[in-house]
Amino acid sequence: MKIMNNNDYEEMIHLAPFGYAYHEVILDDKGNAIDYIFLDMNKSFELMTGFEREKILNKNVTHVLPQIRIGQFDWVDFYGKVALNGEKQEFTEYAEPLNRWYKVTAFSTKKGYFTTFIQDVTIEMDQMIELEKQKSSFETISRELEIIFNSTQDAMVLIQVDDGKFTFIRNNEAHQKATGISIEEINGKKPSHFFGQEMGEIIEKKYRECVEKREPVIYERILELPTGKKTWLTCINPVIENKDVVFIVAASKDITLEKTIEKEKEDLLQRSKAVFNEHTAVILNIESESGHGRIIDANPAALSFYGYSREEILKLHIQDINILSQSEIEKIKLRALSNNQKYFLFPHRLKNGEIRFVDVYSSPIRINGKKERYSIIFDVTDREEYKMKLFHEKELLRTTLLSIGDGVVTTDKVGSITSMNKVAEEITGWTQKEARGKSFSEVFKLISETTLKEVENPIEIVLRSGKIVGLANHTALINKYGDMIPVADSAAPIKDEKGNIFGVVMVVRDVSKEKEQMDRILYLSYYDTLTGLYNRGFMEEELLRIDSSNETPCGVILGDLNGLKLVNDVFGHASGDELLICAANIITECCRKEDIIARWGGDEFLILLPKTDALTIERIVQRIMDKCLEDNKDGTQVSIALGYAVKKNDYENINKTIKDAEEHMYRRKLLEGKSFRNSIINTMISTLFSKSMETEAHASRLKDHCVEVANRLELSSKDLDELVLLAVLHDIGKVAIDESILMKSGSLTEQEWVEMRKHPEIGYRIAHNIPELVSVADYILHHHERWDGKGYPHGLKREEIPIHCRILSVVDAYDAMTNDRYYRKAMNSQEALEELRRNSGKQFDERVVDTFLQYIEGKDL
Repeated sequence: MKIMNNNDYEEMIHLAPFGYAYHEVILDDKGNAIDYIFLDMNKSFELMTGFEREKILNKNVTHVLPQIRIGQFDWVDFYGKVALNGEKQEFTEYAEPLNRWYKVTAFSTKKGYFTTFIQDVTIEMDQMIELEKQKSSFETISRELEIIFNSTQDAMVLIQVDDGKFTFIRNNEAHQKATGISIEEINGKKPSHFFGQEMGEIIEKKYRECVEKREPVIYERILELPTGKKTWLTCINPVIENKDVVFIVAASKDITLEKTIEKEKEDLLQRSKAVFNEHTAVILNIESESGHGRIIDANPAALSFYGYSREEILKLHIQDINILSQSEIEKIKLRALSNNQKYFLFPHRLKNGEIRFVDVYSSPIRINGKKERYSIIFDVTDREEYKMKLFHEKELLRTTLLSIGDGVVTTDKVGSITSMNKVAEEITGWTQKEARGKSFSEVFKLISETTLKEVENPIEIVLRSGKIVGLANHTALINKYGDMIPVADSAAPIKDEKGNIFGVVMVVRDVSKEKEQMDRILYLSYYDTLTGLYNRGFMEEELLRIDSSNETPCGVILGDLNGLKLVNDVFGHASGDELLICAANIITECCRKEDIIARWGGDEFLILLPKTDALTIERIVQRIMDKCLEDNKDGTQVSIALGYAVKKNDYENINKTIKDAEEHMYRRKLLEGKSFRNSIINTMISTLFSKSMETEAHASRLKDHCVEVANRLELSSKDLDELVLLAVLHDIGKVAIDESILMKSGSLTEQEWVEMRKHPEIGYRIAHNIPELVSVADYILHHHERWDGKGYPHGLKREEIPIHCRILSVVDAYDAMTNDRYYRKAMNSQEALEELRRNSGKQFDERVVDTFLQYIEGKDL
């Protein structure tokens, strides 16, 4: 037998899976440790600390880790005492500069020097910390112990210890199934009652050993059971209370199969070669002494899996198959060793280039004195893909719970909160951390919106009845801040596979917005959204009520807003809406509180005046008319045609009264219509003069020039009247054009020209809506057409253009050129006439230009 020499030990240490380092302590003048030097270390030390040997060898630790002495644990001082006193120290400590936990064994074989063996136990310590955090759930775990006791596959028995005597108290379901002994049968019995005197004494001897040692005792025993002779491996654990062992918990596992396997081990060794060759699992033997990882042997399953012939695969190294780098492989191995993991997950490349995930169970073996790695490999690609799918599904479920629009809260079987999602936190004002463990009623204070009294706790109802319950209508929750929030939804029991309730899930929905929407819908069903008055639907119900009540005399006023269509067509529906609102406000202001006012149609208003005589109604109508004269909307006089009637007796039909009021209103509308339209026309002309370069003087000059040209062209008196009207109103459409465009001193942009070219069509719509102006509507539409067809809006040419427009085009151009504009100075008459000559036959009708030239030149003479 070869004795290991120092070189062997040194190599072993450098290959060890634990970290090794050798240091020299540096002392100050007083003999106190102030630093230490790295003299040696192995690869595992580098991996566990993240250091690189070449960078720290012979370096001071305070140079490598300047923060080493800052913190709760002084590493330099501690190691200095080890090096000087020669004491061996084993401890676990957190290295703050490295953010890791290490289990350290430190000792000194030479004064002033010390050796450390370290293990990275960060994961274990994190687990311990996590376990500490889980102490808060101890009560829940305790309640579940009963389930665990009966769910485990090990046969378990609870034994009472009393003055050296051992009595069975109970057994779990696995024990009952294996032995055929029920809880009732085993309770109060001694071991000898079931297993005979001899076996009973053996068992009790083991119990006494457990009591005396006060620690677990493990033993094997062979029992005759209903299923046959079985070998049980039993572990008995003492339960100590007040320093006395009061109970023993015995857990037995059937190891008959293991014992059989052990007995057959010899045969298995003989059959190992056959297993290697015939096993369906992939098996590789890999050379490990040189570190090159050459494949020494491969079973047929491996050849089939990787797609190589035996000769091909034996020429490969494992790195040819494993696509990870050696450093990545070492990290995976180290992490697996730290977690006591028995296998490694690697991606392997097949001969055809396909990548498959495999679990590698690798064990070192010796064959003919040489080290090999015996690796059993399983294709787990499907499992990994399934795990990834499960992970995504789990994340989806978690995200769904967190992002679901309703609040979700769960409780245990006594009504204490166990979890809440984000929405529940927002509704209640409580965080999950604050609410966990509190009773449901403490966090969810539910009251009736109508009585403001607490409602019965739905969680208690579910726990008592085992049924799903819903919250009553008009239930509200008082949140943490005292706000009352309308809520809805239901609570349901959470049951295990046996149907036992172990908690409740409550889904809570904030119905504030729904309630607001319902209130809004109710409002819209009775009110006009534009004016805020009652709508026709409400008024029709009110008419039925009035008609069947004794509220006579009952007056009805029907009003029709004049000019709404004109305002809509010219200035847009937004302006029309404003006019309607203004009219509604006037009516509301002039009526009494008890009067019922509704928007009866698009431009109609209906007013019911219960217990009101005709004289009072007339005064109200007059107030509305006077108020209309006082108020105007953007320079437009508000005008409402009003008619009224009175239902004098209960037997009269209210609809007949409305019809009488309507007829009265139409008579008034006929009388007032022309006056109102004239007011509208004058208002628009005034508006045009105020917001553009058009003036009364300009209109007067156009009218005079047009009359002279028309007379020379021998137009009829009807055409002459229309031409005079056109001269005054041709640009009326500009009232709807933005003033900034009309008054702009510079050139218009393309977009501004688009807006400006709309004014003939706007003017057409205005004229078309006023009976007195219908005859000139088409002329207003076409007054910017050109003789050559390049005008707008329709591109008419030559005689397609009405003569009125052709005359106005020449006269308007001349007047515009001979008068100052914001964007240019005026020309003299001769320059303007020359410009007309140049554009004759192009922009202007040649006959009209010639006639106009004769008129102007003759006038100048």
